[in-house]
Amino acid sequence: MKHTHWSRWLVRIQLLLIAIIFMAGLALRLELLHFRPVFQVFKYAGLGALGMALVSMLVFIWGLVKRHADARRAALWGVVLGLLPVAVPLLTVGKGNFDVPPIHDITTDLSNPPEYQAILSLREEGDNSAAYDGEAVAQQQREADIYEDIRPLELDLPVAKVTGMAAQVAEDLGWRIVARDDETGHLEAVDRTALLGFSDDVVVRVTPAEDGSRVDIRSSSRVGVSDLGANARRIREFLVELEELAAEQGQQEG
Repeated sequence: MKHTHWSRWLVRIQLLLIAIIFMAGLALRLELLHFRPVFQVFKYAGLGALGMALVSMLVFIWGLVKRHADARRAALWGVVLGLLPVAVPLLTVGKGNFDVPPIHDITTDLSNPPEYQAILSLREEGDNSAAYDGEAVAQQQREADIYEDIRPLELDLPVAKVTGMAAQVAEDLGWRIVARDDETGHLEAVDRTALLGFSDDVVVRVTPAEDGSRVDIRSSSRVGVSDLGANARRIREFLVELEELAAEQGQQEG
């Protein structure tokens, strides 16, 4: 009977750590646990996986010296599995977004950002404040090159029509609309992040402009210090979709 070499435990331990991380993430996604204990699990299980990856590297070298194929194979898998907790966030968020300023409230109007109203009742104790942090945040957004394209959108359409189109785009993007007033140009919605399901809040303000309407949008994370670029990506996607929809309707009417 062939005995399993002890190096196989490298793979088993890594699989256990990955399973723990996955289950914690699933519990967060299903809103069974608060993000703080889940992040502690991510932290310690991730560090454990990286530590086992380093041990696996040493075992791989040992396997080369001893010409032990099973040890080399198990050690290689131990390294690969240990890097997954680092690789998945990098691939999901993007390396460049780890360098964004430590802010979580992005808007197209830094001097007079749209204000939340209905969403205030959805926030819980311990969430980030829904009040804009003023010049301290505005300056960080203004000085970061990654946010230089976050600007208002102007459309040659009336406020009510643009607000209706904004609601349509929000629904197409999977946002949950919690407030809508076409006449005043006010729209509020909640979007959930793809990986962990965090709830982020969005408010759209449509105001009269010289040739039609001006669209301002603000997107804020309820938890965390830095949003890793998530709110800016959401704003960009929304404005692109809204501009395209307005162009399509303009062509149809023309």
